[in-house]
Amino acid sequence: MPLLRYEVTDRFVLHAGYACNARCAFCYYLEDLRRGTVKNSTTAQNKRKIRFAHALGKRAIDISGGEPTIRKDLPELISFCRQTGYRTVNIITNGIVTSDAAYCATLQQSGLTEALFSIHSHDAAVHDSLTGVPGSYRKIIQSIENFTALGIPVRINTVITNTNYGDIGRFLASVHAWRPATVNLIVFNPSETAVHVQKNGPVRFSDYHAIGEAISGALDVWKDRFSMINVRFLPFCFLRRHPDAIRTQWQKFHEAQEWDPFLNVVFQKGWVKALAALAAGIFCPGNTPTFSFRRFDTLLGKLLSNFRIKYYYRQNQECRHCDASPICTGIQKDYVEKFGFPGNARLHIEGGKVTDPLFFVKDPKYQRIFPRG
Repeated sequence: MPLLRYEVTDRFVLHAGYACNARCAFCYYLEDLRRGTVKNSTTAQNKRKIRFAHALGKRAIDISGGEPTIRKDLPELISFCRQTGYRTVNIITNGIVTSDAAYCATLQQSGLTEALFSIHSHDAAVHDSLTGVPGSYRKIIQSIENFTALGIPVRINTVITNTNYGDIGRFLASVHAWRPATVNLIVFNPSETAVHVQKNGPVRFSDYHAIGEAISGALDVWKDRFSMINVRFLPFCFLRRHPDAIRTQWQKFHEAQEWDPFLNVVFQKGWVKALAALAAGIFCPGNTPTFSFRRFDTLLGKLLSNFRIKYYYRQNQECRHCDASPICTGIQKDYVEKFGFPGNARLHIEGGKVTDPLFFVKDPKYQRIFPRG
């Protein structure tokens, strides 16, 4: 049977600069923000990245930070993206600056086509506590209303932590009226740049089962009422009733609303580390998905993902015997080192081992975010 053809996403993220007007408890760059040592790029540097990514075949861009809306050159960068040939230009924002309706109109006139908001609770006190900015909840609500009034599609990110995981259902109820194109439930994902959060109890969770049950219960009620709900950084075995909502690194690789992993590393870590990861990826393919592809950027992303998943994630014996293991990353390494494996249990799937990374998203409704090659 011929392999299905899937390509890497044609979207990339531009971290335009890491300065920010919030102090989110789970931010990867929080310590640098506190010390005042965050790095920012010039307009010219960002434009070079925009041109390079376009030459590599990218046609959608997420302009992120830090917080992109505190940059005076944001309208200029958005216009430059459209002039370069990007069909989709999105900003990822905390919604503080965009509570000004006139500013939102300026961004639209510059060529903005989407907005992705980071909102972390239906409760103003919880959201403000997590962002470290009193009044930020009120401002992000106003921002979403501003963009909705302009007809700009809105997506929503919410980071699931020890503080808010018990209220996911109420959170989804609170955002339903805005009809967001997508809601991303992001299970807090420590990375090599987020060392500080290992000591932060209100953010760092210790029970995968509790998180999985809370998300499952919310999806039982709300999944079919939204256009799309994605659950990021949770293994399939902890969301058994909703495997179609799971987005491990292997699903995100192909997702139209996610980022090219190779460019993400090149632009954040530099060419030396990116090329070293590519070389390592050749020699550690391991138990990974299988699919056909034609594009060079897909090869780059797959090799780099091979290495990063092997380096940052762990699978135990239950994982290795799980029929979903080739398309699942397993458990984050830092979690395993701190708590051990969380009593995960293998999945049994008719037909045995699944190597198609998009096995659970064959329903036509998913073609919007998982276009076939």
